Amino acid sequence: MNKRITPKRIRQRWTNNLDPRLCRDPFDEIEKLYMIEWVKKYKIQNPSADKIPWKKLILEMKDKFGKLRTENKVKNFWHSQERRQRRQLHQNTSQGPSEIKITFHQNEDINVTYKDFNFLDKF
Repeated sequence: MNKRITPKRIRQRWTNNLDPRLCRDPFDEIEKLYMIEWVKKYKIQNPSADKIPWKKLILEMKDKFGKLRTENKVKNFWHSQERRQRRQLHQNTSQGPSEIKITFHQNEDINVTYKDFNFLDKF
């Protein structure tokens, strides 16, 4: 059986596994908050959009945090976070409001301030 390695597969392997610039560390809490708020903001500004521009988010996170993440890692975080929220809604276990302040500026920076890191456990 002859398995041919295609150019597409080579590119995917490089961008998802081999690129030495990739950060393989777990997401910081502030990165998690940034992703959540970025996607929420995108959905509000583009209500008819079917897809989220993950590559744009990844590049903005690289500029802001100095860490290059794979598209798979960012999407997996987002989709697992959505699943957890849906499960919590079904279980009707609401925890009190978190002490979070999120501000959007005209230059499209997202600033997040919070008092307690533990509220992210629900994501």
